[in-house]
Amino acid sequence: MGGEVLVIGLGRIGLPVALVAADSGFVVRGVDSSEASISSLREMMSPFEEPGLGELIQKYSGNNFLPMTWDEANKSDFEDVRWIVVTIGVHVLPYPKPADISILHTIIDDLMARDSLKGRTLILRTTLPIGTTSLVAKYIEKSTNLVVGKDLNLAFIPERLVEGMAISEERSLPKIIGPVNPEALSEAKELFSQIGGGLVEMSNSDSAEFVKLIDNAWRHTRFAFSNDAAVAASAHGVDITEIINSANQDYDRNSIALPGPVSGYCLGKDPLIFEYAFQNVEPKRELPSVWLTALRSSQALVPWTVNRVKGSRVLVAGLSFKEDIDDFRMAFSEPLIKSLLDAGHQVSVCDPKLGSNAYTQLWPNLANNIINSGTDLVMMLNKNKYDTVIMAVRHSIWKDYGPEFVGKGLIIDLWNSYRNTSGIERIGLGS
Repeated sequence: MGGEVLVIGLGRIGLPVALVAADSGFVVRGVDSSEASISSLREMMSPFEEPGLGELIQKYSGNNFLPMTWDEANKSDFEDVRWIVVTIGVHVLPYPKPADISILHTIIDDLMARDSLKGRTLILRTTLPIGTTSLVAKYIEKSTNLVVGKDLNLAFIPERLVEGMAISEERSLPKIIGPVNPEALSEAKELFSQIGGGLVEMSNSDSAEFVKLIDNAWRHTRFAFSNDAAVAASAHGVDITEIINSANQDYDRNSIALPGPVSGYCLGKDPLIFEYAFQNVEPKRELPSVWLTALRSSQALVPWTVNRVKGSRVLVAGLSFKEDIDDFRMAFSEPLIKSLLDAGHQVSVCDPKLGSNAYTQLWPNLANNIINSGTDLVMMLNKNKYDTVIMAVRHSIWKDYGPEFVGKGLIIDLWNSYRNTSGIERIGLGS
């Protein structure tokens, strides 16, 4: 057996992981269920935006990087695979019922059907409830004749990449290694020592899973704190930006973040995944964890915003989960738009990335109820009349648009981006 890498899942995390591994000298085989994505990669096109990704696709696709669908994948394709990296996470979270990890079972079954698990090192590189890697080990041993630690190695190594910086961060961020068996640690170190970044050895996979969840639960809690402070400042007519900047100035004990909607595929779900761990805390208490409270607090920014809307015609500007990113998954704008529609408003939307790829389509449950949609904010403001415009994302191309909003109705600025424009209601300070 040689030294090839198999990456399962070629999405926002898996594709950068696969291509950085190819750029590090490995032959990488990538499997994804999306025929459209595989077709794009074979045509040397990126299925989404990510700095540096296009160049790596052009350099390695069909060479050191071989993408394929599961239907195309055969046992012979995986004969030289030494490491299997799974970047597909758990998506069904019916909290407080247990998370549905059947997708991981399906991956194990698919690998076994191709006789491609024995002798390999299986690495789960995603976000999982604590204890999931151990459950995967039990599933392998129950459903196959393989024994973890004897016939294969298993480890959890969380990804901690930020969209927009995934390539550089994969090369530089430390890798948290949580082995199930000792050999998994040495195998993982051999792989990731060639990719880059420090290696942080954990005692077991549960501890590594905890690291991933504490990362994003802490970040979400920090931002939610700032938003709660901002809405309190609004209620008292004081300027939260002035307050936070003053509190942080020359005072090392403070690192208070500025307010703005908290959402996205990681920050939107990881606190909930982390809450599964809190179910084991004894004695039981009525209060949830701080991080679940923070998640609910972030969600409460939706009714706070809707309550400030005037008139019936509303334009939501910004649909991605953060600025300059082509990804609408679990964005703040989705529940915001739903609440606006439920309240009887006529909603139009604008985002410069709208319709650019599979990650930037209007949500199916809302699309048919949208009045107008577009990518050019100035054009939409000049063409149509709106009673309220909600700036839900601070895309950089809009940073100087303050004058464009004058006379365009009530402007609700959820990021305090237009502090020098009068007549704008900002979070943390009413107009």
